[in-house]
Amino acid sequence: MPCPRCGADRVDVAGYCINCRLYRGPAQLPAQHPAYATPPQPARRNPLLIPGIIFGVVCLALVSAVIVYALTSGGDETAAPSGADANPVVETSDTAAPTPADTPSATDDPSASASASAGPSASAAPCIAGVWLEEKHDEQVTVRNTGTFLFSGNGAYHRYSDTGRVVIDYGDGTHLRGSNGSTTFDYVFAGFISYQYKVSNGVITYSSPRPDGTETFIRNGHTDYSGPLTAHVPSPQRVNCGSVAMSLASNIATVQLKRTSPAP
Repeated sequence: MPCPRCGADRVDVAGYCINCRLYRGPAQLPAQHPAYATPPQPARRNPLLIPGIIFGVVCLALVSAVIVYALTSGGDETAAPSGADANPVVETSDTAAPTPADTPSATDDPSASASASAGPSASAAPCIAGVWLEEKHDEQVTVRNTGTFLFSGNGAYHRYSDTGRVVIDYGDGTHLRGSNGSTTFDYVFAGFISYQYKVSNGVITYSSPRPDGTETFIRNGHTDYSGPLTAHVPSPQRVNCGSVAMSLASNIATVQLKRTSPAP
């Protein structure tokens, strides 16, 4: 409606005529006018946003820790220990069973020779029962990162029972000694180890080791290793025995023994 005083058809935002300043009240604006628009609302924050970010950061840290561990550990769980915790002796075994012995080289006794030569497969089991003392023990021993050398010793007792069990008794200490130039080795066994044994066609095989003792490896007078007696299984051995002497031989060891008792 035009202003009754000056005829102007507009008022300012306060409701006054724009020409004569007559108060006419607020202007009536159409509903679609921008003045009636709903003021914009601030965007609502997702309540899960911050916890989700924190969870992601934690997961990333865990993954990074796993990667760092894998790189630093090398991923090798089977690596042999080093230093004083590692036995420098590498256990060596024959892959093929030895052939039965044909000659009674284990004894100089005529009656024992006749017994052994008559048939090793038939007489070996009864002949071997008893107590035997090692008079000479020669064995090829592999020293880790060094080489394979001949070690020699004596003094262990073998107690073969007719029940199929043998006890190798090292006592307070049985030594196998070897050398590499100016370097000396001393492999010391104490206590005992027992096995199930079986003789067939002049060959003795061992199983089910039960150790109770210690072993110590000394290099140039310095102890490289000392720990429990290893539960290793000897390689199959050719056996020749008589009433007073016996020999055991494999591809890596030969042992000469004398009988000290007919019963274990």
